[in-house]
Amino acid sequence: MALSASRRFGLAAVLAGVGFLVAYAGLILTETGQRLENMALRGARQQFDELRAESLAELHQISMLGFALAIGLVMLVALLRRKPRLALMAALIMGVSVAIAEVAKRLLPRPDLADAPPNWLHNSFPSGHVTVAVAIGIGAIIVAPYAFRWLATIGGAFYASAIGMDVATAGWHRLSGVIGATLLVIAVACIGLFLLARLGRVVGFEGRRLVGALVATLILGVMAIGFGGIGTVFGFGRLLPLPAEPTGGDELLAYTSTIVTAVGVVALGFLVFLWLIRPYAIDED
Repeated sequence: MALSASRRFGLAAVLAGVGFLVAYAGLILTETGQRLENMALRGARQQFDELRAESLAELHQISMLGFALAIGLVMLVALLRRKPRLALMAALIMGVSVAIAEVAKRLLPRPDLADAPPNWLHNSFPSGHVTVAVAIGIGAIIVAPYAFRWLATIGGAFYASAIGMDVATAGWHRLSGVIGATLLVIAVACIGLFLLARLGRVVGFEGRRLVGALVATLILGVMAIGFGGIGTVFGFGRLLPLPAEPTGGDELLAYTSTIVTAVGVVALGFLVFLWLIRPYAIDED
């Protein structure tokens, strides 16, 4: 028997929340996880100064003012569609996601398990910059007209993936931060959609077509399986068990694996979210 909309989004929220905690426990609360991610940070330092400068320039474009404008644009789309409840819910999802990320970074402990430099000991999980990027993309999907959801999904995934690569290249965040940010926004979005479903504002959409969703699945599926698979299996897989004394080549491989896996994780997150909401029209009677 098919799940109702409320159960579908409720279950998805729980699974995303569990994934968030698993990423934190596996990569931050274990020595292996910390050593692996610290290797990637050292590998990022081997990149050309020009590449790191480009990443920093892109990251500096993200600000609270810019995020507020993005929320405003997302709300405007919903209001132009005469859906004020959807505008409010999308804004809440975006704002609450970023607020939770900032609180989590301050409250979640990061024990020193890998003899890291002092400036690496503060918790940076989940990445605030990636949370902002994913929240903008997810917000756009939620308010987009049904026929354009697939375009919003592809655009959001590309933007958030680029930011995920930038935070790794700049040495600001680890892979765990990208994973955590993606799962956090999806969890909050599903909670919001669960509430709308309980209010009877989520209904089956009869005129849905497969073409757009299949195009998005093809593009993001290649990113998720190709990049994520390469990074995980052929990247991190070659580094395990971790060497006692990593070489520069090991650190560079850890960094490269991080950025390609980050792309795969973000693409997979957006793709799953698209298929979660695909059967439904949001904020409808």
